Amino acid sequence: MKIAVTGGIATGKSTVCRVLAQRLDVEALDADQICRDLMEKGQSGWLGIRRIWGERFFDAEGAVDRGLFRETIFAEREIRQKLENILHPLVRDEIERVSREKNLHGEDLVVEIPLLYEVGWQNDFDRVVAVFASDKRCIQRIINRDRTTEQEARKILAAQMPIICKALQADSVIDNSGPWTYTCLQIYRLARFLRKKP
Repeated sequence: MKIAVTGGIATGKSTVCRVLAQRLDVEALDADQICRDLMEKGQSGWLGIRRIWGERFFDAEGAVDRGLFRETIFAEREIRQKLENILHPLVRDEIERVSREKNLHGEDLVVEIPLLYEVGWQNDFDRVVAVFASDKRCIQRIINRDRTTEQEARKILAAQMPIICKALQADSVIDNSGPWTYTCLQIYRLARFLRKKP
């Protein structure tokens, strides 16, 4: 079984994904980490960036200047789309490669994909788990984590697909708005249910 875990910013999807994978005793992949790995010097994402933009986004050592790149892709939609066109097929291929390998050994896989619905990959998976948290809780987490203002936090949240839209499309929802103990109980119950699935 191939399971996707998705959610919005500050919903706690990374932690939920990690705990779910531990409970199922399977490997967890992180689509964002795959992206970061692909942008390492000499990797296919790095090569694609250099092919399209030359030296523009590289530091003196030839590594991608992530800070400059991050600022630019948020400010310039066209550059963000070109980057996504480079990285998304590579990420999808890597997830598929690992999934086929696991399948050969009869093993399951859990994959954290924040933009699952935005990129239209939901049908690549046997089950989708959305991690939900209230806007109020997410805003507070963004403020605490990024040391930013409430206004900035609201702007960050507003730029994303509403988490309720993801929750309504998912096969399972973990509500991470309350105490962590309550979240864990939901994850344990979901893991027990998934272990019984053929």
